Amino acid sequence: MFAYWKLITTPLIGAVIGYATNWVAVKMLFRPREEIRLLGWRLPFTPGVIPKGKGRLARAVGRAVEQQLLTEEVLKEVLLSEEKKAAVREEVSAWVENRKASQDTLREAAENVFSTEQVEDFIESAEETVTDKVFDKVLQMNVGEIIADKVMEIAKDKLKDSMFGMMLGGSMLEPIARQVEEKINEYVAEYGRSVVEQMVLDESETLQQKTVGDTFTQLEAYGVDIPELVVKQYESMVSEKLPKVLDNLHLSSIVEERINAMNVEEVEELMLSIMKKELGAVVNLGALIGLILGLVNAAILYI
Repeated sequence: MFAYWKLITTPLIGAVIGYATNWVAVKMLFRPREEIRLLGWRLPFTPGVIPKGKGRLARAVGRAVEQQLLTEEVLKEVLLSEEKKAAVREEVSAWVENRKASQDTLREAAENVFSTEQVEDFIESAEETVTDKVFDKVLQMNVGEIIADKVMEIAKDKLKDSMFGMMLGGSMLEPIARQVEEKINEYVAEYGRSVVEQMVLDESETLQQKTVGDTFTQLEAYGVDIPELVVKQYESMVSEKLPKVLDNLHLSSIVEERINAMNVEEVEELMLSIMKKELGAVVNLGALIGLILGLVNAAILYI
């Protein structure tokens, strides 16, 4: 007769075997950490699955991060979301409001972030660039022609009803006007840049001595929405620069190198931090399956 104690022990033994089998299988993912040799032969299943395939794991994770997790589309969706832009706008608004009370000059504020040498180099470069651009515009204006034509127009108007004006006529005034034009343009070409440079230096000095608070207040008075301006620049930077940044980063290579640089213990700790609950569920599932199979086996023997 079928012993009733077997009806209890068979499922329990099945559960223990299922639990132990899955527990060993999970442990063999990470252990042993190094290969074991016996009489010069490497024992099967040594090292464990993860230590042995760390290189393949690193490449797979690297590809997954670059091609599926942190793609250009995913990052743009996150970085350009309305929530993120609102957060940027809020941060900038708070920063601007805080700076409105600042009595630091613009130069002092710059020197709080950069070295004095860097600020000097930037100011000199900016002054020279502005001077060149303004002077180029002055040359393109052809100041001599503008002045000569205006003088000739006034002269004609003043002399039009006089005998002297009728005698001179436009044909005699034109050569004089062109000579005036030539001389003025020569003067502008020779001395104009120094004049423009001095004007730029004076304006630069005035700007450097403005306080940060006054500058922000004045910008707002002119209708400049600084937070919105920053948000637009942020959007433009993400849209235009992100593809190039990702291309230069080579995320897959970075992830692969980082995982390969980790020792086996660190990889195991990383994997367990991610999958500890799931691996525990696998072990418990083994016990459950063993219990069910044991019950089925006991039922068959009882019948």
